[in-house]
Amino acid sequence: MPARLADYDVARRRLVRELPDRPGRGIAILRIAGDIVDGRSADPLVKPPFRIPLLFGERAGDLTIVQQARALERNRRVGAVVVHVDSGGGSATASEAMAGALRALARRKPVAVSMGGMAASGGYYVATPGARVFAHPGTVTGSIGVLGGKLVNAGLYEKLLWHREVIRRGEHAEMLSTSRGFTDEERRTVWEHIHRTYDLFLRRVMEARDMARDAVDAVGGGRVWTGQQALDRGLVDALGGVEEAVEWVRKQAGLGRHTAVRVAQPGRKLLAPAPLATADWLSYAADGLRTFHHGPLALCPIQFANEPL
Repeated sequence: MPARLADYDVARRRLVRELPDRPGRGIAILRIAGDIVDGRSADPLVKPPFRIPLLFGERAGDLTIVQQARALERNRRVGAVVVHVDSGGGSATASEAMAGALRALARRKPVAVSMGGMAASGGYYVATPGARVFAHPGTVTGSIGVLGGKLVNAGLYEKLLWHREVIRRGEHAEMLSTSRGFTDEERRTVWEHIHRTYDLFLRRVMEARDMARDAVDAVGGGRVWTGQQALDRGLVDALGGVEEAVEWVRKQAGLGRHTAVRVAQPGRKLLAPAPLATADWLSYAADGLRTFHHGPLALCPIQFANEPL
């Protein structure tokens, strides 16, 4: 029979298609894109011609991402999750909140991470719960480090003829004020806080990548790597993108070739953390016992008394 041209609607009815798998569990893609901030995810009303971090870029908020992770954890129709990260970082506290929710999700379902054009600093932090991390050869990743400080505009308002009067109570009430710099004592406090946050960052990477602290510190300290360099240094598991990550979690969850893949959307209902299972309670108790081996403690003796004092 000679070939003839037809539009797609006609041709589609004649195509031989494989039957899809029966409805059941699917794969969800959780997207973490833009600057990581405390609060809710948002898109800028106006997009400038070039990227201005934290001001007019896309934002991934911990309140949104944590709720999405909890919803996926409880959704029985979700058999596995791919976390797609395209972020240069942001708030350390928001990154820790997201990573904590993703760790809870990973304890119940297979979770892989697919890095986009950038997954650095906080963007790498939120990738640590993934059981397998994929990156493109040219992905900008790593930047395991912490910075802190503030913008000081002392003298600017006077030049604009805008006079302000500050009323404060407490020696360090103006510590984060933009009208003056840090005192020597405040600078030491900020430096100590940066060191504590960096130590926590190192510990998260150590646990996720099964690396020694010195090994993580050697590739950390704010150093930035391409995806290929990160693979050579053990910071990612394989080169690839979302398709490779979806295929990996599909096999881990025992799902069929035609399993539905959907992008997770923010829900309206607020969810509390899921209750711990019996095995999790045992792990929780073991973690409490290990606390006694980590140095000095600050425990109130009243909590051990049978009757309040």
